Amino acid sequence: MVEPSTIGHPVITGLLRQAVIRDRMPQTVLMAGPAGVGKFTTALALAKALNCTGVVDGVACGRCGVCERIARGQFSDVVVINRGDLASISIKVVREKVLAPIGYRPFEGRKRVFIVDGADDLTWEAQDSLLKTLEEPPPAAVLILIATSPDALKATVLSRCRRLRFGNLTDADVARVLVERLGMDPASARSRAAIAGGSVGQALAIDGGTLEDDRETAAALLEASAGTSLGPRLKAAAALATVEKKRRSREAVSTRLAHLSSMLRDLGISAAGDAPLANQDMADTLSRIARAFPPDRLIQAFGVVARAQNALDRNASAKIVADWVAVGL
Repeated sequence: MVEPSTIGHPVITGLLRQAVIRDRMPQTVLMAGPAGVGKFTTALALAKALNCTGVVDGVACGRCGVCERIARGQFSDVVVINRGDLASISIKVVREKVLAPIGYRPFEGRKRVFIVDGADDLTWEAQDSLLKTLEEPPPAAVLILIATSPDALKATVLSRCRRLRFGNLTDADVARVLVERLGMDPASARSRAAIAGGSVGQALAIDGGTLEDDRETAAALLEASAGTSLGPRLKAAAALATVEKKRRSREAVSTRLAHLSSMLRDLGISAAGDAPLANQDMADTLSRIARAFPPDRLIQAFGVVARAQNALDRNASAKIVADWVAVGL
């Protein structure tokens, strides 16, 4: 059902593709999962596949007039609603954009597709107003609810939808999206993807102005930790905890620890030699210090960084955490 450019979630996209081919698409679907992993992209690709004039084997062509207009938000049979600048999606919006027009036959396509992007922003009254339609949708209509926090939806809404659970993307998939769709430099894309936690949205939210500085600071601590002297480690830890006034110290240190974690992963990959490095430009450095990090120490180092991140989440002092990491590595 997906366009060739759709990236990630092969099981979900495969199921939807088969549903389109067999004309057995569920009429009420909940796409639930972390932010920035492609739920809306998948929903839009599904809307295209259900209406594309050149669909082949459940895959929309992405090039016909219908696909292009759906992408631009100019196709009358595909309706997208979200909260916009408001705090929530009100019952008024649901009535005007979903309940009033959903009973109409398609104007120009095969299916009328209604995408509620941010269904967890629906007020309780708005959720209640959808119940009957979710229970008995018109034959030519498909409702897609997208939620980052599905627990914010009423049980009566959840019970009426076929749920598709989205997980995080792989780092490789995140980097591919950044390069292929957004034209980002591959090296920068890999660096962002390595600390984005499987979310394209998170990768884009990273401040490009501090990305390299944070990475270099993390690299300095890793190199210092490869030696046996404690002094260089504590000096590197002090640099790790030092941030500009405009940044929050815990958030900055958390980002730097994420870089450190990605470098530790690369050390393991480098030893195995069976996958590309997230920090490819550091290959020589990583190769040079790899002997100082045998498998047992790498596992221990990962644990140290993970516990440090948890401590930051519990509002621990950034400086204390940085020093603890330097000693623990």
